[in-house]
Amino acid sequence: MRFAKKTTDAQSLAGGYCLRVLSLGLILAGTLLSAQAPDKMKRVDLPDIKPAPLKPYASLEIPANIEPSGLVKSRLWNDVYWAHNDSGDIPRVFAMHRDGRMYPSEREGAAHGVHIPDAVNVDWEDIATDNQGNLIIGDFGNSRTNNRRDLCLYFIPEPHPSVGMTSVQRKVFFAYPDQTEIPSAVSNFDAEALFFANGHVHILTKHRSDTGTTLYRLDSMETGKVNMLTKLDSFDTRGPVTGADASPDGKRLAVLTYNGVWVFDSVGPGAWFDGSIRWMPLEDEDQEAITIDGENLIISASEGEGNLYEIPISKLTVVRK
Repeated sequence: MRFAKKTTDAQSLAGGYCLRVLSLGLILAGTLLSAQAPDKMKRVDLPDIKPAPLKPYASLEIPANIEPSGLVKSRLWNDVYWAHNDSGDIPRVFAMHRDGRMYPSEREGAAHGVHIPDAVNVDWEDIATDNQGNLIIGDFGNSRTNNRRDLCLYFIPEPHPSVGMTSVQRKVFFAYPDQTEIPSAVSNFDAEALFFANGHVHILTKHRSDTGTTLYRLDSMETGKVNMLTKLDSFDTRGPVTGADASPDGKRLAVLTYNGVWVFDSVGPGAWFDGSIRWMPLEDEDQEAITIDGENLIISASEGEGNLYEIPISKLTVVRK
């Protein structure tokens, strides 16, 4: 019995020690996480400038203008721009010329797009291109209650603009590390902006609880599991973010909101909100997608019309050098 008693005392002592070590470990882990967490939302003072009215230079052909939601310039083909509709359309993308004319599909004829039968358009919101020759479609529209558990990205080898059908190479599910409940009481986990830079996919959220956006990076792309995003930074865009695009070298980021357009020049990988910033307030409130085209920005807007607008980056006001 004494031996058993000693053993029990030793186990209790060891158990208490383990609990103290575990508690210390949790405290240290929490300290590290706090140290790694981004500072409070960054912002810049904006001058009092009258919003600029936009005049379309072209329009998307029907049916690509049902509800234009994503737009990106091809990195493979000259004079090819990819667009897609929101959740009201079948899973397809449209290859178009810069003036909005569609490339004819070899299967369906003009303006029917490239069908992706093994994808599902739950709520497609933006499209990007990477440095591996892929299109990336963000199926991450998440409503006001932020109640989706199937947020995902589709990776598709960028097809030739004349093909009528293609397939998904990879489907990657993801989640936000700071969303602690579904549905969420804080409506900051909807997204309409996607871009690829510095070897990674990035997502900018559309906030409804404040006027900013949060920047996340996808570091893991395993299939068959939910990949947790990495939270990088946040910025007060003064309105809901509806689209984004990065230059091929990753140094420049264009961000579109319902009431303005921003261009950020990074001071290092992922540090777009710390460099020089340009901004232009916009008069319209139906801007949906944006892509960088050299020294210009192309914006699509107007559900049912699919208007295209061009803005030289030089026309934006420098709000931080």
